[in-house]
Amino acid sequence: MTHPVKEDATVWKKIKLDFRSLDAEGLSGKADGKVSLNYEFCIPAEPRKWKQVRKIDPSATVQKGSKGRIGCNEQQWLVIGSTHQKNYQRVLYELASLPYVDRIEQTYWE
Repeated sequence: MTHPVKEDATVWKKIKLDFRSLDAEGLSGKADGKVSLNYEFCIPAEPRKWKQVRKIDPSATVQKGSKGRIGCNEQQWLVIGSTHQKNYQRVLYELASLPYVDRIEQTYWE
């Protein structure tokens, strides 16, 4: 019999999104105008790390050369994902569990 992996509560602290505003599909807002939230984080500018992120989060896109609001540096790539996907909370937890992801913030489009 296998035991479920115990979640690390400190991992959730790396995710700066208000889950209370999201429904089961990862959408927020009134019934006639629901929208997904986008989130961003930095990863080392390495194709292997990007491949690992894409395996966890199929919604993720990479923005090479962009700092984002989160403030990626020259050795990092900005990654943007969406809450509108199956098991979005699990996806976010797994992303935050990666040792090279410091924090995940909501993206605010201008």
